[in-house]
Amino acid sequence: MNARVAAHRILRETRGGEFADRVAERVLPDVAPADRGLALEIAYGCLRLRARIDRWIETYTDRPLARIDADVLDWIRIGVYELKELRTPDHAAVSEAVGGARRAMDTGRAGFVNAVLRAIVRDGKPDPFPSRDTDPLGYLASWGSHPEWLLRRWLDRWSAHDVFRLVQADNAPPPVVLRRLGPGAEEPGNQGLEPLDAWPRSARLLAGSPAEALRRVRGVIQDPAASAVVDYAGAPVESPVYDACAAPGTKTALLADAAGGPVLAGDVSRERLARVRAAARRLGLPIACAVADARTPPVAGARTVLADVPCSGTAVLRRRPDARWRIGPADLAALVDVQGEILTGCARTVADGGLLVYSTCSLEPEENVDQVERFLDAHPGFAREPNPDAPVPAACLTAEGDLFVRPWLTGTDGAYAARLRRVR
Repeated sequence: MNARVAAHRILRETRGGEFADRVAERVLPDVAPADRGLALEIAYGCLRLRARIDRWIETYTDRPLARIDADVLDWIRIGVYELKELRTPDHAAVSEAVGGARRAMDTGRAGFVNAVLRAIVRDGKPDPFPSRDTDPLGYLASWGSHPEWLLRRWLDRWSAHDVFRLVQADNAPPPVVLRRLGPGAEEPGNQGLEPLDAWPRSARLLAGSPAEALRRVRGVIQDPAASAVVDYAGAPVESPVYDACAAPGTKTALLADAAGGPVLAGDVSRERLARVRAAARRLGLPIACAVADARTPPVAGARTVLADVPCSGTAVLRRRPDARWRIGPADLAALVDVQGEILTGCARTVADGGLLVYSTCSLEPEENVDQVERFLDAHPGFAREPNPDAPVPAACLTAEGDLFVRPWLTGTDGAYAARLRRVR
């Protein structure tokens, strides 16, 4: 499959409601290995920078975007992304997009793709974005390609400069990072891996595929921010351990490695738990799996419970290119309710003196510190227990002692975690 055709298919199926990464897993095997990187770059780039690309398109057509056929619009987006972001030579970018459109649709619609792209190539107009200085919200929503409701929240809490850096981080493709497990995990000693100074057990993959790296090194593919959650939980991890929202299982593997004892992985998805089992077999870790709702765990008496809850994902938008367009304020409120139910359910599984670790991949206070404060108010038998000696950068610990990884400070994804000890 041609790389642009594959990118268009990923865009179309994502538009239909599927998750981009799952569509890519299905589509990319049909693309020549040498072209898979380009297909993914174009598809994910069009998703991340959709608002930026659409502002260019609006500048060169008098037709509202809502009135443009969705498949046509995606072909134009592919062409614009190549022209403006990849700096593909004009003739090649236009030819590939128009050629793909002609193979997939009638001459009239393909001609519209050609007309818009050629108008952009002639480009005598100034950049169509508001001023970053006088209209930071408009600039970050259009050039920064983020939803306004989310930007307003961030601008209320952080400076425009920090939000700009966050938006930049979200719009950059993430590196592949391998987290090593077991003895000698802090020794890189592996060709193609670049150690990350601030995260001693993690290394950036410089060459080869993740699968090849995992055949050479005992570890998991995991961003340092996600690894930091288990590091913050503390070592050694007291067992038995229950991971209440385990799939896909990378944190479960770290828990099992740190505990040296049994870990039970629970998740509502039997299909996703299969990935946890596969990782446990590959790594030789004592992990058992159970299909279970985290709100009503099937266990009691766990010494360590991890509740890595479903969340808005606003701390990992660079890794989930379509996520920023999927969630809105109402979704955030619904997630907060579910998270509270999971925390309450998981609290019942913690043994006397045991530890409950609550974590998200969100930047939003309602899902993080506010959620923890509500839980502590309702559960006087638990108390916050910070871990000031956790092997994470000092900037990742809050005034309350919680873990809070902010992408624009660390160059990683973001994450939040709180340690809650059962004291009575």
